[in-house]
Amino acid sequence: MKWRGIGLLALCMWMAVLLSGCSGTGDGQGERKEIEFTVMESEKLPQELREAIEKNKAQEIRMTYTDGGFMYLIRGYGEQETGGYSISVSECTEDEERIYFDTRLIGPQEQKKHRDAPSYPCLVVKIEAREKEAVIE
Repeated sequence: MKWRGIGLLALCMWMAVLLSGCSGTGDGQGERKEIEFTVMESEKLPQELREAIEKNKAQEIRMTYTDGGFMYLIRGYGEQETGGYSISVSECTEDEERIYFDTRLIGPQEQKKHRDAPSYPCLVVKIEAREKEAVIE
């Protein structure tokens, strides 16, 4: 009985070691490569895209727009109570089938909060157009 318990413990430990070596992105598409991108100013965006962002700015936005050989990756965070927010890019990569665009909303510093009006933080980056699905987080 004692040996069976030790054997079971050893088997569990061996499986834990094996399973801990099985990691990855979970998409099965291979290694991700960095994509060069340009953060765009609102006034330099195509008119149609500017209008779509303005129309939907109160809601969260996750969308792409393609125009003239370029793809725009858009991430908006909807209405925020104050101003002073910024957005950082955590990831802009691709594998064989997808583009991955991940951003983080950074809250305003307490002393820099603009309490007089809500804001609508949104980030648009431009990359070379690709025939791939975009995953925007």
